[in-house]
Amino acid sequence: MLLKNLFHMALIITLGLTMFASCGDGDDSNSESGNDDESADDDHDDDSVSFPDADSLLAAAGSAVITPTPENHPETVYLGGIFPPRTSTGVHDDLKACALILKQGDRQLVIVSLDFIGFTRTRIREIQERLEVYGFVKDHILIASTHTHEAPDTMGVFGPNVLTSGVSPAYMRFVQDTIVELALETSRRLTPVTMRAAQAPVYDPLSNFPTLTADSRQPEITVDYLSAAAFDDENGETVATLVNWHAHPEVMIESTLVSPDFPAWTRRRMETLYGGTCVYISGALGGLASPTGVSVPARDEDGQAVYEDGEPLYLTEGTWGKTRSLGFVVADIAADALDRADTQTPVLSIRVEKLLLPVDNLIMKLAFVTGLVEYDMADLDRDHPFQCGFLGCALEPVALIRLGNMALVTSPGETFPETVTGRLQSSVDFGAPWGEFTFPAMEGIDDFLAAEVPMHMSVCGDETGYIIPESDFHAPGHPDYYEEDLYFGRDTETRYRELVRTMALGG
Repeated sequence: MLLKNLFHMALIITLGLTMFASCGDGDDSNSESGNDDESADDDHDDDSVSFPDADSLLAAAGSAVITPTPENHPETVYLGGIFPPRTSTGVHDDLKACALILKQGDRQLVIVSLDFIGFTRTRIREIQERLEVYGFVKDHILIASTHTHEAPDTMGVFGPNVLTSGVSPAYMRFVQDTIVELALETSRRLTPVTMRAAQAPVYDPLSNFPTLTADSRQPEITVDYLSAAAFDDENGETVATLVNWHAHPEVMIESTLVSPDFPAWTRRRMETLYGGTCVYISGALGGLASPTGVSVPARDEDGQAVYEDGEPLYLTEGTWGKTRSLGFVVADIAADALDRADTQTPVLSIRVEKLLLPVDNLIMKLAFVTGLVEYDMADLDRDHPFQCGFLGCALEPVALIRLGNMALVTSPGETFPETVTGRLQSSVDFGAPWGEFTFPAMEGIDDFLAAEVPMHMSVCGDETGYIIPESDFHAPGHPDYYEEDLYFGRDTETRYRELVRTMALGG
């Protein structure tokens, strides 16, 4: 399941190295708590901000193919996500960069979703700075990865061995250039729109996992809903749809074919139903939230249900048919909710704060010292030595977007489902010698957002690994010990949760 039994020691060493590629913007670091209200590029200050309802909401969307080819990726294509290393044997579906731009008055937001395992803070900052020259606000450019496990290594740790990067410098330049061009081209097509947004339950009682997602870590918690939005122009034509669901795109986790996995089919279905461009963003992925081993209702190439002996057919094993089916099912749930949603003319609010993250994981410190992972000193905060040590802290942007009945919050890593939805106290007996472990109750950030349609965009601005609740760490050798090797700091989740609470409650 996932990476758990695949060369675990190599995974500990190499995936740990990715984390030091994940550091935040070097500016706006005047507050350790992340509240940089005095900074020039922050829309939020200590007084509440109100915007005139008279401003029209403008939107545009588009996509660009970022599939590796011999021309843009001249080196061997190593696929990111698991060990042992996989080299690509071809392409099943094109990888894409999908962009949605929203503008209202002087506020402009750029959302870009990439079909990658992750994208480093340094690479993202470089894109933001290039677009800043054209008048974009750097911190209002949100670049996230879907976290597909069937795309080229963009982190540097899935190469031929633990000391050799699998990243192609030429390919990375190509991707950065493509994102910049996509954002510029899309921004030239802004048009007035209205919005529909809805949350929908994900529940299939015939599946072995009714939320269509399995959690391989105790306590077993998954997000039981998805969220979607549609932006329609003055002629009633859909400019863009936005779909947010909470599962690893890894149905074909061991494939050697390049693919976005199931989000490719979600986008195709949404664009067939509505037109425009569909942007898919991944939500809470931590706790190993995955469709691996999950029974999914089968769909044919036209999206129609498949029956066997008069009963609905369900697919459990990792096949391209299951990948297509899951993508279609997710899209149909989103479309059904959007078709019943009310039209609104919302007000756009953007708030960005910086999350200061000390690093206490030795693996991460070693990765920094050795320089085996691509990073830039500009992406570390070194102004707080007593808190951060001589290496400095990661400085990660966190955004909170409010738009009508929708609220979207970003996360720089793989957030756990319970961080989003909360949980009740529970205990699990792990047997000798571990005994009973009690998981305390947690309030979810959905409660802070208090939005009809909450969205959570993980792996945004970076890929800092798993954001583990501080109470949930296990000792080495524990049956559920795994993600503990792939964390930044033990208090990362606590700091993240408190920052989101402050932002959501207007602090």
